[in-house]
Amino acid sequence: MHRFLRGLGLTLLLLGAAAAVAEVLTLVASGGASRVSLGSIWYALSANSLVGFQAAVERNLGELAGNVLIALLALPAWLVLGLLGLAAWLLGRRERRGFG
Repeated sequence: MHRFLRGLGLTLLLLGAAAAVAEVLTLVASGGASRVSLGSIWYALSANSLVGFQAAVERNLGELAGNVLIALLALPAWLVLGLLGLAAWLLGRRERRGFG
């Protein structure tokens, strides 16, 4: 389980770094403030699954959960992926035992 969490954490950290690079390149190319959100990446990969997932969340968990999901998807992708990756990586660390 530790290896899985560390691998997942490292993968999410790398994806977060890639999203940060994409945001910087988008900023340079557009010449203005531009943000690569988690929702925009999901929409580009599969718009139908994003709409379906949002509808399922609102139907099964309520409108408040749908609003929280929308707020989460509006955050910068590097932030969400980086924080999730860091949390998974830290959870995957093994405790080191000292002498004694």
